[in-house]
Amino acid sequence: MYISNVNTASIHLMSLSTEEHDDHHLSIQTSKHLTFFYILKGALTYEAEGETFNLKRHDLLIVNPNQNLDITLLRKVEWVQFEVEGIVFTSSYDIAADAQTFVVQDQDTIIKKYLELLTIEHAHFTKGTEMILRKLTENIIVHILRNKGLSIKDSQKQIKHDEIQTVQDFIRQNYTQKLTLDELAETANINKYYFIRLFKQKTGLSPIDYLIHVRLAEAEKLLTETDISVTEISDQVGFHSPSHFSKTFKESNHITPSQFRKKYRQKNN
Repeated sequence: MYISNVNTASIHLMSLSTEEHDDHHLSIQTSKHLTFFYILKGALTYEAEGETFNLKRHDLLIVNPNQNLDITLLRKVEWVQFEVEGIVFTSSYDIAADAQTFVVQDQDTIIKKYLELLTIEHAHFTKGTEMILRKLTENIIVHILRNKGLSIKDSQKQIKHDEIQTVQDFIRQNYTQKLTLDELAETANINKYYFIRLFKQKTGLSPIDYLIHVRLAEAEKLLTETDISVTEISDQVGFHSPSHFSKTFKESNHITPSQFRKKYRQKNN
């Protein structure tokens, strides 16, 4: 969910349209670009990666390039569909996962407001339109990254390196320990600075950011599934400093660990 990734990405809006569908079943093959479906009206289910997902009004479906979607409409649907070149999405917490679709709930309808501006500007090309379209698209991406455990990476750099996978596995197995860049680079048997660049190309995150996300994901599990104190959780997930843990957790989730636990329990009660 590191927003700074947007600054280094070459994000370009390729197409945008508003569509209505009332066919009970739709089969969609997405293009070579990242595709978004923002639900304005109606409800649907879709199948992807062997699972079934539900979407309703104000949900945003993010689909990485070249995916097949089997969609079943529960009610007549109207959506905004737009394609973006230059990036793909991945989970910040489980970058090793093979998920190619993601759902974001636009509860405050901020994404909808950006899309309304995007649609108006897209329909009236004039001087400066390309710049405005790019900035509005980037704003949508930033909003997604601000609120969800998602990350982006350059679609042109989807490289595969066994060494990087080895380091990801090593981090997930040893996140409770104090890990340094030198140690991680040594695990990959790659020069440290080249290793940092390769790791970010593959995952969208630096090695240290990836380590932090692994730790925070485990902390969230402990906060919701146990009564262990925040101080103990800090130590168990590898921060070893309650103040540093609380600060990092709040930067990621916008609330403290204690508030996160309380909010989760209130929601489930």
